[in-house]
Amino acid sequence: MVQAVVPMRAAQDACLHCGLPVGAGEPGDFCCRGCEAVYGLLHEEGLDGYYALRGARGVPVTRPGIRRDTKWLELVEERVRASSGPTRVTFDLQGLHCVACVWLVDELFRRAPGAEHVEVNPSLGRVDMVVAPAFDVRGFVEGVERFGYLFGPPIKRPHAASNDLLWRMGITVAIAMNSMIFGIAIYAGLDRGPLFELFTTLNFGLGAVAVAVGGSVFFRSAWTALRRRLLHLDLPIALGITLAFAGSAYSYFARHSESAYFDTLDVFIALMLVGRFLQERAIERNRAWLLESDGTEGLLTRRIADGRVALVRCAEVAAGDALLVAPGDLVPVDARLEAEGGTFSLDWIVGESRPGEYHGGECVPAGAFAAGDRALVVRAKTSFDESPLRDLLRTPARPPEAARTSPWYQTLSKVYVGVVLAVAAAGFAAWWVATRDVTRAFGVATAVLIVTCPCAFGIAAPLGYEIVQAGLRRKGLFVRRASFLDRACDVRRVVFDKTGTLSTGALSVQNPEVVRTLDPEARQALYDLVARSGHPKSAAVREALAGSDLVLDPAAHVVEHPGRGLETTRGRRCFRLGEPAWVAADARGDVAFGADGRALASLVTTEPLRADAAREVQALQADGYDVWLLSGDAPGRVEVAATAAGIARERAVGGASPQDKARFLDAHDAGETLFVGDGVNDALALDHAHASGTPSVDRPYVPARADFFFVTPGLAPVRLALRAARALARVVRADLTIALTYNVVTVGLALAGQMSPLLCAVLMPLSSLTTVAATVAALSPRRRLWRS
Repeated sequence: MVQAVVPMRAAQDACLHCGLPVGAGEPGDFCCRGCEAVYGLLHEEGLDGYYALRGARGVPVTRPGIRRDTKWLELVEERVRASSGPTRVTFDLQGLHCVACVWLVDELFRRAPGAEHVEVNPSLGRVDMVVAPAFDVRGFVEGVERFGYLFGPPIKRPHAASNDLLWRMGITVAIAMNSMIFGIAIYAGLDRGPLFELFTTLNFGLGAVAVAVGGSVFFRSAWTALRRRLLHLDLPIALGITLAFAGSAYSYFARHSESAYFDTLDVFIALMLVGRFLQERAIERNRAWLLESDGTEGLLTRRIADGRVALVRCAEVAAGDALLVAPGDLVPVDARLEAEGGTFSLDWIVGESRPGEYHGGECVPAGAFAAGDRALVVRAKTSFDESPLRDLLRTPARPPEAARTSPWYQTLSKVYVGVVLAVAAAGFAAWWVATRDVTRAFGVATAVLIVTCPCAFGIAAPLGYEIVQAGLRRKGLFVRRASFLDRACDVRRVVFDKTGTLSTGALSVQNPEVVRTLDPEARQALYDLVARSGHPKSAAVREALAGSDLVLDPAAHVVEHPGRGLETTRGRRCFRLGEPAWVAADARGDVAFGADGRALASLVTTEPLRADAAREVQALQADGYDVWLLSGDAPGRVEVAATAAGIARERAVGGASPQDKARFLDAHDAGETLFVGDGVNDALALDHAHASGTPSVDRPYVPARADFFFVTPGLAPVRLALRAARALARVVRADLTIALTYNVVTVGLALAGQMSPLLCAVLMPLSSLTTVAATVAALSPRRRLWRS
């Protein structure tokens, strides 16, 4: 049994829940409100054993309990209720990152009535359950999501790339170990007899298997790139393996086994696969943290037909269909509101943080989310095929990673391959002319190809990428595309979206002191109103009341007046919260609270910037980056946000549609722009930018298009990613310098005819260890790079 513990802080100023630094302006011991809420929940429910299992570092919870569209869950509930016995239920789960997460999900499942068996797969981000018909599926999902996780339908697939590499790596490592045993015997003096013949034959056979099993990974990648007229870093590796094996095989059949390098080649292939596995594992781990996006395929809506409500795929919606939109539901097409009125959030499609009030007969745009507290009926004006969401939510067809690799690496590959082939050919020609001995000349060429096999490309560089990605994960940023760290070095301009990116995306009360001066009865009435409302402005007022000793009055009766506000009666007083003109004649601000026609509090809501936004913008500018603000929000509000963040007004563009944002990037991005946005209106911009990132993790459509996502309450990881990419590039260049020095020496020995398999077996691992040690030392967590 795990004992209750208080988590050990990673540092004195670290968040008690996740261990990240607590920024200025954040609440006491926590980096964000989400971490504070989850920390309290874990202790209230006796689940603080989570911290004993997790260790000092975790992941921040920036938006716990966010209202989401969960119609897919209704189908699962129906299946469980309709069953006559145990039912297997499978979910994808976002946010799993350690053994403590597995324990927490398992413990919450164990406490649920009707729970029979659960298996949590953190590497894939999946939960398999066996439950009885009485099991409350929605209650369990909502219970787990309170701690910052998100459930989704099971659409993830196993990691095919790393699984394929794993078995290949295992085979080639075993081959390398056995080949070295045979090689040591030969190097120790075994040069004739049946045992010598057996060992050399076994080395040849093992080398052939290693090339077929391990070398094919690099052959396939290099050939794919060549077919697209690209030069990938796998090309020199593939050529080195092919020509080195061909030369060694020629020596074996020509009975010149002293010129065969099978054991060295086997070790090289094994090490290259280890490097490739590290790269794939890091990317797949980051992708598995999120829910998978299936574009529009899994998008559901409630259609009303013949007086009955049925869940259907959005793709089936036709013009004229009546749709029932519950709180948190997405409106899939432009639709006319049939009811008296309702509230919809537009931040996802136009970047407007404030919700919109719509009256009966008005058109609600596709992509709006129902933000009120009751279900509304809308009538589709178009089919889903004509909806703008169809293009914005589709999963984009992206070019292969090779096509997105830095031009510097493509040039390096071209030069490296050309020089190595030229030197090997020159060595062969010179020795053949000098000796007229084809075997000897071929041995020299083989030695050149073996010693120039690019260890720095295949071992040290992948290790560097793994270290950087692990460091960024510790800081709350997850890289989803392997080529991002290469492309980030080209970035000279950073373009931010406003709502939800540069800002928090949530409203807050600018004058909270007003509600704190209310009399006790009025404060209780105000709390009863906002506690029962999901409206963003109500949430802002509720936050302004945080820290008080108010509790919900279950007997309070709250009435919603669509498009106006909320009303409740206490004793002889009638309290209202909502539109100022409806609350009282003397009310001001953009939301008011009053009683009996008299204003008690005129409140002003605002959309605050992230706590470190101005500091990070200034730091980016100091680092030489050109910082822009590009938003769909009203130009006036965009200019205000730009001024507050320290962005020049001429670099603040407002009122931009999704197409306008894409056109802006096409006009300004010459392969040097990083775009950071969080809404579906940013989807096209994310596709068009040279590099892209997002803080949006609550819905999978946006991060599926981005190169990275981050989960911190601040923007610091964005600048850190750019800084880390440049540091990695410097380290890779240093590794290449070491490799070049090694190659100059060893190629000289090979051309002089002094290179032997034994000497090569010593020098190649020594070169690899040197570059690995240099990489680890330069990118160590203790380096200044990782300090906040």
